[in-house]
Amino acid sequence: MKRNATELFGACVFLTPNDLDSHYTTAISMNGFLKRNILLFFFLLTTSYHLQAQVTLMSYGGGRYGAGSCLFRDYQAIGINPANVGIYTGSELQLTTGFLDANTLFFSDALPKSDIVNSLLKGKELSTDEKVEVARQFLENGNSFTAELMPVNFVIQFPKLGGFGFSWRERISGSAIFSEPLADIVFNGINSKYIDTIITDIVGNQIGIFSDTINPLDLFNGSSIQYNWLREYNLTYGRKIIGHVGGINVYAGGSIKFLQSNAFADVSFNNETISGFAAFSKVFDIDYANFTDPASQLAGRLTPIGRGMGYDAGVTVSYRDKFFAAASVVDIGSIKYTGNLVTIDGAISDSMINYIGVNAADIFTDFSSIFNADGLFKYLPSGEMKIPLATQLRIGGAWKVAKKLDVGFDVIQSLNDQPGSALNTQYAAIANFSPINNIKITGGLSGGGFSDFDVPAGISFSFFPEQIWQLSIGTSDLISIVKQDRPTISLNISILRFHYE
Repeated sequence: MKRNATELFGACVFLTPNDLDSHYTTAISMNGFLKRNILLFFFLLTTSYHLQAQVTLMSYGGGRYGAGSCLFRDYQAIGINPANVGIYTGSELQLTTGFLDANTLFFSDALPKSDIVNSLLKGKELSTDEKVEVARQFLENGNSFTAELMPVNFVIQFPKLGGFGFSWRERISGSAIFSEPLADIVFNGINSKYIDTIITDIVGNQIGIFSDTINPLDLFNGSSIQYNWLREYNLTYGRKIIGHVGGINVYAGGSIKFLQSNAFADVSFNNETISGFAAFSKVFDIDYANFTDPASQLAGRLTPIGRGMGYDAGVTVSYRDKFFAAASVVDIGSIKYTGNLVTIDGAISDSMINYIGVNAADIFTDFSSIFNADGLFKYLPSGEMKIPLATQLRIGGAWKVAKKLDVGFDVIQSLNDQPGSALNTQYAAIANFSPINNIKITGGLSGGGFSDFDVPAGISFSFFPEQIWQLSIGTSDLISIVKQDRPTISLNISILRFHYE
């Protein structure tokens, strides 16, 4: 039995005493009428009608770095493979919405999970002894993280026209790779063992001076700091372009993104120079020593420091709706930075002034200590700069093994080294299993990219008539939940997702 949502709720909302047989109407009090409608409403809340519900539930395979090229659907496909917005079952209009979806992944080969949790979630500041220990633990792979908050998402799908989607996303990512000497400098400042002499000038500034026998750049060679916060408004369209030709269906899609940047930093160290640039909105409270060009002064704390446009394109091919192959290229485009932009000039070349080190083990929650005028770097003002997005190629395949089980895999390759790019090629696999119509269990494997080896897992539920309300929770690494020495911390959650048809 299948009925659409309008019919079901219509039964609750529009049933009145006048609709009943007139012989019984006079005997039914308003109290009795309300009781009958309330009973009907709760009957509908606890009854499942839609036999294809497992198709609409979310799949968790590690989020943006999971195996979603073939298996992600509706707004979950936005930013992954826009062609899949045009794939759906049924013959009626469908609408899927989501509010305040979120996912985050933090990876550190350098620090134990307890230090990261205390820093990220509890805001714990480091003592002098803890700074020494964290600097010692900071290995060549350092820290990296990626996070997304999606305040509003929706996809509306038409039987012949295809699917139209919109997503508003706050995308934040960063990485810090430090040599051991640079880690010691970053966390301990002028108290680092690499500072040979500390002197105090006539106004009380403490100045740390490197030994004449060493070149600081030799100590920091290969280190880097990257950070990126993008606000994305994404319009997506996907549809079937070839249908049922020898059992083959072909879907194609594209996205256009309107982008705003709230923060950007890209700093690299080699044995000859330290170079890069940075731009932060006022919300970070970073002081560049007041030389910012008045023409680029920001109006508010979240006024963008850069704007741009981006594009996605993708294609999915299915054979008898059982075997799937897909390819997509996402984040084609660039951002033009015009506000609070500075270039970094000869940082840490010979001395540091009053710099005492960062106070957070993850470093990203204490950026002002690094980028302030009295931090690590020397700055020059800059007018504007155009930076490419972190473009990504995705290739995937999937197999619908049975009605309630499908499996898939992805290979994800960054096409440049811009902030937000994965450090290495990412490999991911996913399996979705629906033991009953309103539950989907997801598990998988992933490696490379931001981490070495993870086991993503999640579970999704649906409630209400026609499975309208859906709730999902997952993680990009199940093992890290139970093992202290795992370097990954992750959470994916969707609690306000609704599907109508």
